[in-house]
Amino acid sequence: MPFYLKSSQIPALKDYSFTERAHIIQYALNMLTVPEKFILNISKLIILAPVFVLIARFQEWWMLIPMLITGICYPLITNPIQLNMACRHLDQALASWKADQSH
Repeated sequence: MPFYLKSSQIPALKDYSFTERAHIIQYALNMLTVPEKFILNISKLIILAPVFVLIARFQEWWMLIPMLITGICYPLITNPIQLNMACRHLDQALASWKADQSH
């Protein structure tokens, strides 16, 4: 199974605009099972936990640097995880999205 970094890399979504791909991916993310959502949220928490520890222990100005780096890198890390988890439900999401568009 390939690992996708951007929604435009997913073959089933190549023919759609950015906004349409975002809606379809959101449909797919809504279809995640509870264990899949748990894994996704834990992975996000693992990325954010060190930032909250730094905030709690904030004493020096240099501590802003890792917080800023983490804040910038957060979507770069979590978006591919979300995309690849959403791919499992992409066929159902496409069908639901097309049904909603026809109404």
